[in-house]
Amino acid sequence: MVHRFASSFPQPPRMLCLTAVAALLSVPGLACADPMHLSDIKDANGQQLSVDDLRSLMPGAHVTNVIQNGSTRKWVNESGGSLNATSDNKGNIGSGGRSVQVAHATGTWSVNDNGAYCVNMEWRALTENWCRFMFKVGDKYYGVTSLANGAAIATEFSIEK
Repeated sequence: MVHRFASSFPQPPRMLCLTAVAALLSVPGLACADPMHLSDIKDANGQQLSVDDLRSLMPGAHVTNVIQNGSTRKWVNESGGSLNATSDNKGNIGSGGRSVQVAHATGTWSVNDNGAYCVNMEWRALTENWCRFMFKVGDKYYGVTSLANGAAIATEFSIEK
């Protein structure tokens, strides 16, 4: 005996689906762009920042980073190694599940002897602790977790002094 399960939801006409997809893709930031990888950075002749480069660039730097869930975070690397971060909290991470417009974190930053930029942020419901090897491609900066894995995802950072 063969059972066939039909959806209890009516299927929209094909043209309506295509129109909806086209509308979503025309909205900036909603297109599903492939993330950058370490191999892409190397193909673009990206230059890895040395320990000395990072120790010169990072103190006093204003850092902006958009994470995978769409949240934009901003912080300033204070000269003593501290930071205060804000997030527009689009992904609702670090707020304890509460609907919060802006989330705040305190934390620290450093440059380790291996040449990685490291950050620790204490959000309301989450501790974020990571290190990235930083590259410059044109006027953009990218951080990767591994120098050995060409498929490592590269996170874009805006770094201004």
